[in-house]
Order: sequence, then C-alpha cells, then structure tokens
Amino acid sequence: MKRLMVLLVCVGLVPWVWGSATIWMINLFLWGLMALSLNLLYGYTGLLSLGQGVYFALGAYGTAWAVIFMKATLWEALGAGLLCALVGALIVGWGSVRASGFGFVVITLVTALICYLIALSADTITGGEDGMSFRAPAVTLPGITLSIQDLPVRYYLALGALLVGLGIVYGVSTSLVGLALRAVRDDEIAAASLGYDVIRVKLFSFVLAGVVAGLAGAVWAVSKEFVRAGLFQPFGAFVSAQPDPDPLIAVLLGRAGTLWGPLVGMGILLGLRELFITLWPQGYALAMGIIIFVIARRARHP
Repeated sequence: MKRLMVLLVCVGLVPWVWGSATIWMINLFLWGLMALSLNLLYGYTGLLSLGQGVYFALGAYGTAWAVIFMKATLWEALGAGLLCALVGALIVGWGSVRASGFGFVVITLVTALICYLIALSADTITGGEDGMSFRAPAVTLPGITLSIQDLPVRYYLALGALLVGLGIVYGVSTSLVGLALRAVRDDEIAAASLGYDVIRVKLFSFVLAGVVAGLAGAVWAVSKEFVRAGLFQPFGAFVSAQPDPDPLIAVLLGRAGTLWGPLVGMGILLGLRELFITLWPQGYALAMGIIIFVIARRARHP
C-alpha cells in the first residue's frame, strides 16, 4: 500500500516536475484504460474481441454529440458517452456472446467494420473522414470551475478515469464475479456444470468492458476536443497514417489476466510509436507485426 501511495504521488506530480511528459502520460492513461477494458474481456473471461474500439468510439462520439447538439456540461457529456457505450455493448453483446470461438471473433470484427463504414458515410452526425471538433465545457466541482483547455486539468481528468477503471477491474477480479469469469474462461462446460449461467457471465463481462472502454473514449474526446471515424477502425496500428496503439497487442505484450500488465504493454507501444513516428513513420506497423509474430511464437512454444 505504501508503494502504491508513493507511485500515485509521483504520478500526480508529473505536470509540475516533468511537463514535457504530460501529453504522453495522458495518452498512456486513456489508451491504458482501453487496454484494461479488453483485458477484462479477454484476460479474465477468455473472449477475444477485435472490435473493442467500437465502444471507445461510441463513448467519444456520445460525449461530442452531447456537447455539440445538447450544450451539455462536462459531467453530462461524459455520462452521455458512457450511456452510448453501454447501449452499444448491450446490443452487440446480446448476440455475440452466444457465439463461441472464431464465431465470436468474427462478429466483433464485422461489427467494428460496419460501424466504421457507417461513421464514414454519416457526415452530418460523425463528420465523416474529417471528424468533428468541439469546445469542451469546463470541469465544474463544488466551489470551483476549471478549464479543460489547461493541460494539468486534462491530465488529472485522465488520471481519475484510469483510477476508476483500475478500481473496477481490481474489484471485479477479486470478487466472486471474478471467480465466475475465470471459470468460464478456463472451461465453459465445467462452469455450466457448477451452476454458472455462462451466457449471463459473458454478457456481464462484455458490457462492463464496453463501459470501461467508453469511459476511456469519453475522456479522450474532451481531452482532444475532437472525434473521428477512425476510432471505430480495427487494426488502426497498421492502416492509419496516425496510428493508434493497439490495445490487444498491449494486453498480449504485458500479459493478459493481470492488473498492471496491459498498462506496461501500452507504455511500450506508446514509446515505440513516438520513436518510429520521429525516425521512420512507416516502421511502426512493421514493429507491430514483429511483436505479433514474437507473441505468437511465445504462445506456441512456452
């Protein structure tokens, strides 16, 4: 506990003692939270999703829509983003968790592709290829109002979102619910024979992971004051001119089914992205391919 408190204090001081690292840390917090959501689904429940970015994007777009069309406050906008992610995860999860194996993987991938194509074509509500810019509302707290345009404010908002996500994942993983998730992950037939409702357990994990991803997307949107259709796109690390770090690679790299592993993996990916964008932009996709190859070899030959 003392080490955790020391770490938290050090992280909290970053904007004041190492200002140049602030933006990188914000990206680590938010994309790390995205990786945590996928780890909850894959690492703890054994459901490999290739469309987790859908709920990140729904959280981001829901927040932007609330600000642009409803003139919502910051907390109302974040709530709208979470609601969009929740509804989307419920709709997709209700059908997808009934599939098993590659069927589930294919459904999540097709869902991401369909949402991406819809977002590209629906210019009036998504901005199409150009995306949508907006002015994020201020952070209102009892007796104080803070501008989201101030970098430290964005930093602490992202840090707060990450701590909420870590608390959710830790609370679930150490509870009886976490035991049910791991039972389904290890052997669905045995879990069903023990009395677990496998479909319900999978749906709970899917929806909760979607909400956590939506939280990351919502805070990302107000931090960037911009949303784009590419957030829906699977394999963005390979096909985008400005690649987003792939949360699945981060989970596998940092070790699935652990609390801190996805954050470590995401930190490595963000470091590689900064390195390659500076020295050799096309090299990032190559590096991701090599990492996937190494991970696959390690899984095949433990």
